[in-house]
Amino acid sequence: MRILTHFSAEGLSNVYLIVDEKRNGIIVDPAQVDRELLDMISNFTTGLIAVLITHKHYSHTAGLGTLMKIFNPVIYAYEPSINGYETKTVKDGDALQVGTLNVKTLHVPGHSIDSIVYLVQGAALFTGDTLLSGSISETNSFVERALLLRSLDMKVLTLDDSTLVYPGHGALSKLRIEKMLNQDILQSNAF
Repeated sequence: MRILTHFSAEGLSNVYLIVDEKRNGIIVDPAQVDRELLDMISNFTTGLIAVLITHKHYSHTAGLGTLMKIFNPVIYAYEPSINGYETKTVKDGDALQVGTLNVKTLHVPGHSIDSIVYLVQGAALFTGDTLLSGSISETNSFVERALLLRSLDMKVLTLDDSTLVYPGHGALSKLRIEKMLNQDILQSNAF
């Protein structure tokens, strides 16, 4: 498995291209599709087979229409449709086979009710806006913040410390680092 990062001006978001051993392409959160991202798909894959949506905010889905017109991949998301496109819905604890990759889904509400985290091959965690490098995401209320922290504590922070974290915004991280240095998590006494 190979993971390539594309930085998008749409919401200053990270878009990830995962390439499996058969060179199938999987996009995580297509914030914006530009020439650079299309070149990455063309150069490293035989085609795009799937899109994993962590949540439906536009800064993570703006490029979905372009990808659908060019590749027509399967869209995985918590919601039954994203930007007018039908999805293959996922729920907490689903075990998916996407190309040659094993993908586990974790429902981590708080930032949004539809927030899904994808654990790929047990080693790469695509967190969208739930867990960022050094912080957690913004929420609309104290109750949603508590829900997000509880969900992270029960489902994400229990994963292996060496799990790499690929957030929707900002730098990559590792769960061990987040447990040691993430002030939002430390202040919550979540673990």
